[in-house]
Amino acid sequence: MDRTLFNMCCRRTILRTAIQNQSCLPLLRNGRAIHISAVRAAKSTKSSPKKARKQQPLEYRPPTRKSNITSHSLPKPKENPLRFRTIPIVGASVFLFTMAGYMGYIYYQSIKPDPDPSSISTGDFAAQADVSAQYEKIAQSFDSSVDATEYTMGIASLRRKLVSEAKGDVLEVSIGTGRNMEFYDWNFKGDTKRGKTKEGKVRSLTAVDKSGEMLEIAHEKFCNMFPGILGIRWVIADASELGKIPGPPKNANERSGSVERKYDTVIQTFGLCSVSDPVGLLRVLGDCVKEDEGRILLLEHGRGRWGWLNSILDKGAERHAKEFGCWWNRDMEDIVEKSGLEVVNIYSKWWHGGTTWWIELKKPKSEVIVKEKKVEQGTQKPPEPSSAVVSSQKVEDDAQQSSPGPVSVKKGWW
Repeated sequence: MDRTLFNMCCRRTILRTAIQNQSCLPLLRNGRAIHISAVRAAKSTKSSPKKARKQQPLEYRPPTRKSNITSHSLPKPKENPLRFRTIPIVGASVFLFTMAGYMGYIYYQSIKPDPDPSSISTGDFAAQADVSAQYEKIAQSFDSSVDATEYTMGIASLRRKLVSEAKGDVLEVSIGTGRNMEFYDWNFKGDTKRGKTKEGKVRSLTAVDKSGEMLEIAHEKFCNMFPGILGIRWVIADASELGKIPGPPKNANERSGSVERKYDTVIQTFGLCSVSDPVGLLRVLGDCVKEDEGRILLLEHGRGRWGWLNSILDKGAERHAKEFGCWWNRDMEDIVEKSGLEVVNIYSKWWHGGTTWWIELKKPKSEVIVKEKKVEQGTQKPPEPSSAVVSSQKVEDDAQQSSPGPVSVKKGWW
């Protein structure tokens, strides 16, 4: 009995002490530990019940029907099919417009009445008159009359591609107003006095044309585009005559050149249509180029692929020649074959109806091999010098004994 009272007194003392000190010690009741904070929380909950929240009225929404179409099955918006085809469409439009204009011009030439029906040309250059003097009259207006046509017809890009293959000592015949000069890879491009130099493929250029007016325009144009370049010579001469073209210069300051030296590259664009003897011109060019690695690069226009187109060209050939100094209906394949030069590459551009020709020639080795064999065997007399060599020697002798010939080197070429 006494023991029980003692235990109860101890519990009351411990409880009173814990409440006063706000201790967190657990109380033991019926063998269980009770935390004081939990007891207080339970009492406070019972004493102050929470107030119920007042519910807000819900917003009325009308019922909607669910769609059977899922989000992934919705069709995508259609893209513009011409979005990435603008440039090809514009290019094709320009091409078709150009071809329509070209064919329209040819058709106009075909229906235009001729003053003399018997004057229709057949493309035989032997029966065609020499109209090269016309270039003296149209020299000042030539560039402006062909700029738009050459650009739209792709002639300018063909010029660039052809001239980019020139290297070493270059001879350009029928240079005209110098429409190819900007495409050369010059050995010194820019003003050398200011140190603006560039290593290129072209060592020297000899520019030859029969028209002094056109050559003067080319000279002025070159001086404005490329000041400070040396090794350029300007020669007024008929390139189809033997011995009129000087050889390449030994150095940049040499005006004349020995005929014994040969050129690495010969360039001519639209020149075979303007001379009276295109076969003779090609033979002269073959004599000016090196035998093995030398190349003759030509860009010409002549007869096309279709008979109806050639008949139109024949009908308007004489009128076109009298106006522009060019016979546009000559057979380029026949002219090249008669020249005796070796064909490296020859083909016509289809988009011009086959009337624009890319020609690459070189001097054949057969003549040199035959001559060397005859000299080694000794069975025959040594071969006589060719007509080109005889003509060259005669021109040199005449130049020493008399006044200079019609070959004229323009002053101030450097």
